[in-house]
Amino acid sequence: MIEYDPKKALEIAINAEKTGLKTYLEFAYKTKDESGKNMFIRLALDEFEHMTILETQKESVQEKECWIPIKVEISEIEKIIPKIKEKTVRIQGTEGLDQMSALRTALDLEDRAIKFYKEQAEKSVDEKAREMFMRLCEMEKAHYELIRAEIDYIEKTGFWFNLQEFSLELE
Repeated sequence: MIEYDPKKALEIAINAEKTGLKTYLEFAYKTKDESGKNMFIRLALDEFEHMTILETQKESVQEKECWIPIKVEISEIEKIIPKIKEKTVRIQGTEGLDQMSALRTALDLEDRAIKFYKEQAEKSVDEKAREMFMRLCEMEKAHYELIRAEIDYIEKTGFWFNLQEFSLELE
C-alpha cells in the first residue's frame, strides 16, 4: 500500500490551480462578452487565491512538518451564487462553439478539482489539512455551479442551478 504523501498532494494541487488560473485567463482573453470575460477573470482570481493558500501550506509542511490553520474566506463567486439563484442573472461566455468548449473545459477542471480535494481530505490524517481541503472543495463546487448554470442557460435546457425554470406540462 502506498503511503499518503501530503507534500506530493500539495504539489499536485498547486499545479492544478496554476493550470486553472492560466486556462481561465486565456478564456477571459478570448471572450468577447464583458460579463463572460468578468466571470472567467473572477474564476482565475479564485484559482490564484487557492494556489497561494496551497503554497503557504506547502511551505509550512516542508519547513515545520506541520499543517497550519488557514481561514479561507467566502469567495465572491460563493457570495453571488445565492443571489444568482434568486434573480436568475446569467453570464455570457465566448461566442458560438468556442463558448461551449470553454465552458465545458472549465466544468471539467472544476469537477476534477472537487474530486481531488475531497479525496485529499479523506486521506489526510491532520485535521487542519482536512479542513483546508474540504473548504477548497466547497469553493470549487461554487465554481462548478456557476459554470453549469451558464451551460444550462446557453443550451436552453430549462434548468437554472438544477431548478426547472419552466414546464411544458399543462397544469
